[in-house]
Amino acid sequence: MFKNGRLILFLFPLLINKVSVAQLCGAGTTTVILEETAKYYQTIDWHLEFDEQFNGDTLDTGVWELTVDSQGAPDGRGSYKTLDNVKVSRGEFFGERTSATGVCEIIAKKEDVTRYPVSWNHSIPQVTYHYTSSLIDTKQHFGWGKYEIRCKIPKGKGIWSAFWMYSEQNGEGHEIDCFEFANGSSLLHDYDPKRQCKDVMMNCHSAENVGGNREDWDCPYTYKSSIDYSLDFHTFSVIWNKFECSWYIDNEYIKTMAQWYDIKGNPITPYNIKPAQVAIRNDWFPKNDMSIIVDVDIEKSKGKPDETTPFPNSFYIDYIRYYSY
Repeated sequence: MFKNGRLILFLFPLLINKVSVAQLCGAGTTTVILEETAKYYQTIDWHLEFDEQFNGDTLDTGVWELTVDSQGAPDGRGSYKTLDNVKVSRGEFFGERTSATGVCEIIAKKEDVTRYPVSWNHSIPQVTYHYTSSLIDTKQHFGWGKYEIRCKIPKGKGIWSAFWMYSEQNGEGHEIDCFEFANGSSLLHDYDPKRQCKDVMMNCHSAENVGGNREDWDCPYTYKSSIDYSLDFHTFSVIWNKFECSWYIDNEYIKTMAQWYDIKGNPITPYNIKPAQVAIRNDWFPKNDMSIIVDVDIEKSKGKPDETTPFPNSFYIDYIRYYSY
């Protein structure tokens, strides 16, 4: 659970007035002043810094881009990503959860296209893809704060939609999945048509190149809901700060992953932290600023599309927001 863990020691400001580094049980130990670490929770004052309403007629390519190395798998599996499958319109979409004015539509299509897996790299042979879709991410990177999307999920066997954050710096990759919908296909690729757009995967992933080898870590979690999120617009959010990642759907709390734990494995929060407390730090906890990503892809294994899957199939996004504090 605590792969490559470090021990973190918290002290009151009265006990120590500077940050120091010591050794305890052979692991790195960092002293953190409680007053600083708990400051965030004394008053939560959110500042809206990014507010994409999609109220124009086209995607703002000054804000969004298609990462070229995400265009397609070299073996032709999945879908080929292209900005041709992103549509922005001023239209109104009505539902039980009020209307959405100005919508970004990411479209999955069933069509054969022969393309280079990376458009600018012709050293890799062209392959034929049987589906097209898109993945867009922000050119800007963001740090601790609240990430939020209001959207309507596409439904159909094999349609995979996601809202997530990612960064890769200095050989480390960190990812927070606000949600992934595999439309009834689990991480083990078991398929249940009754679970389409009801099972929400909320994960964190990290990877690091160590001694020439890639080490990976994740915290898989699936929230099983009775709600079909393809029937209307819903709001999904994740709050990421120095203590934890917490997930919400329609402002309802779902789960938390902590950065620090006590020696019994219990998460440490600003509300239960104790003076001179020894804590185990999850070194894989995301720590680099990240871009915001939304995409639609095609399942490649047992849950892949069949004759029941509707095409074209659209992921509708009302807005995407980021709040700092």
